[in-house]
Amino acid sequence: MDNYTAKGIKLPKTKLGLVKMNKLLDAAEELFTSKGFHSTSISDICKRADTAVGTFYIYFDTKTDVYRYLMWKYERMIKELLAESIKNCKTRYEMEREGIKCFIRFALQTPTVYNVIWGSLSIDQNLFFDYYNSFSESYTKALKRSEDELCITDAKTVAYMLMGISNFVGLRAIFEQMDDGEIDRIVDETIMPALSNGIFENCEK
Repeated sequence: MDNYTAKGIKLPKTKLGLVKMNKLLDAAEELFTSKGFHSTSISDICKRADTAVGTFYIYFDTKTDVYRYLMWKYERMIKELLAESIKNCKTRYEMEREGIKCFIRFALQTPTVYNVIWGSLSIDQNLFFDYYNSFSESYTKALKRSEDELCITDAKTVAYMLMGISNFVGLRAIFEQMDDGEIDRIVDETIMPALSNGIFENCEK
């Protein structure tokens, strides 16, 4: 079970409850992406999930709470994928290279991530700010642990800069439907050389 805790969200205590909650989440994500948050009602979500409206309120207090939990699920998923992608890396340079590739591939395979995360700006700006603040905090800590490899004085700004690279190159990958070879090429031949001439003092070529 998830260890997520937040006001307005009540996690199930049984496997059957988890199945019902996930059906609601899947239905909500599909509708939020296709119709938009404001045009989707709780009854729409329950109808799509083929469940009673009363079941919705077992797990969520409001529609916004569903959205908040969806964003957390994406955050956890991305962090787990990134952790797996860099687990065998020996240097920060390698971690950045593999992490950027991992996120771009994830974005290409899961383009709805942009709909959900960036769509939060029109719902509650705090959802958007909290999401990126959480990422920046963990990223900043990781960069500080590797400060002997880096030529930086402001790790938090660098964290946001690197997140920006991943986010917007991820968008390009979606627009152009890149394959793995194209992703490897732009990261290896353009992004990493640009970083090696900037934040990395000593890096592999």
